[in-house]
Amino acid sequence: MSPAGAAAAQPAAPTAPPPAWAWLAPILLLGAVLRAVRLGGGGGLWYDEITTLVNYVQQPLARIVTTYDSQNQHLLFSVLARISTAVFGESAVALRLPAAVAGVASLGLVAWFGARIASRREALLAALLLAASYHHVWFSQNARGYTLLLCGALLGTGFLLDVLEAGGVRARRAVVAYAVAMALAVYTHVTAIFLVAGHGVVWLALLALRRLDREARWRPPAAFALAGALSLVAYAPVLGQMVETVTRPTMAGTAVAWKTPLWFLAETARGLMAGVPGGVVGLAGGLVVAGAGLASFARRQGTALALMLVPVAVTAAAMLVTAHNLWPRLFFFAAGFGALIAVRGGFALLQRLVPARAVLAGTVGAVAVAVLSLVTVPRAWRPKQDYLGARAFVLASANPGDAIVTVDMTRFPYQRWLRTSWPAAESDSALAAIQATHVRTWVLVTFPARLAAVDSALWARLEHDYTEAARFPGTVGGGAVIVKVRS
Repeated sequence: MSPAGAAAAQPAAPTAPPPAWAWLAPILLLGAVLRAVRLGGGGGLWYDEITTLVNYVQQPLARIVTTYDSQNQHLLFSVLARISTAVFGESAVALRLPAAVAGVASLGLVAWFGARIASRREALLAALLLAASYHHVWFSQNARGYTLLLCGALLGTGFLLDVLEAGGVRARRAVVAYAVAMALAVYTHVTAIFLVAGHGVVWLALLALRRLDREARWRPPAAFALAGALSLVAYAPVLGQMVETVTRPTMAGTAVAWKTPLWFLAETARGLMAGVPGGVVGLAGGLVVAGAGLASFARRQGTALALMLVPVAVTAAAMLVTAHNLWPRLFFFAAGFGALIAVRGGFALLQRLVPARAVLAGTVGAVAVAVLSLVTVPRAWRPKQDYLGARAFVLASANPGDAIVTVDMTRFPYQRWLRTSWPAAESDSALAAIQATHVRTWVLVTFPARLAAVDSALWARLEHDYTEAARFPGTVGGGAVIVKVRS
């Protein structure tokens, strides 16, 4: 047999499996596709997106960076959204594009940070879980700064680990990188200050426990100080406004349910069940897995676990002390940490149950959860609030001469965004005056829990004298737009 024939007769060499990081590209592609689908959501912007668009994004860039009159102003996001709408034209897609891009970027950062504290397999599976997550898709299609804040949390925590544990040039570079990442996070949302504060608490604990060498002891405060200085520079044009706005009590004197821990826990559970496969059973199982993950990280990477969890605790404490509304979205910055803890917990449990096949079973299990999560993703593509649907219904149902009235959190969207001429009733007496001069009165309501808290008399009138004509649900909790009518 000729040498060529002999070579042809030999069996082909087995193909080497792709390197672990080769899987990141399809994960990012999946994430990008899921966040691009119905990015505009049929125009179903919700209240905070509408106020962001009207009050900030539609303004000149110079005005955006010199205005901080509301905590709804996520400065870095507003700047990016202004650029996006200037390039692509004003639309819901262009408005949400910066959040979507940051959402996809955060998947890569979860893999990057995860590889820093766990195996590449765990890091990639955590990124996959987030890519297929209802909640992550929802926030990636939300014209707010929360996905940017998630990116900042992952970058800052990863760089701080280098500040604490690396040496030489790498550690010094990490000081600067941390400061830049956290300053951008703070410029996105002022609550990122609590991230830095949480990191500071961990550093103080490590000092007290004598876990840092001589050189590493003073690098973290240098990073914190530089982050603070850069944040002050970024906020310099609005510093006076920011201090006044941030220190102003949220809905002072109003006993709204949004400020109570029980509401926060119930709303968090409701939100999780909307995007976790299996509903309440899946949520219960997820808590068990998370507990195993926390225990595993506590044994093996205690510092990393503290850096992930303490900022969450500091943020919660700050919200309680200041009587701020306890919105679950304020903790979305920890979504990447949660995914990593869950993946670690799955492997830890399987290591006890089937040690010989734990890696294979854990990988298959995580992929299966991601596939099941895809079933919930289409819910995230629905309108966040359906002001448009409610408007169409009222216009089709009202007769000439009927009154169409907005109250509380329907007033701004209909008057400033959709440019209707519908009057607003700012009190019970104002609504009584309007209905007294019309045969039939239509009222559009949303977030009834807030309306009942800020004007109980007006809400009582709507409940007693009006009937519900239609309800247009949205994916924002409590944000259905309700049409009430009195004949």
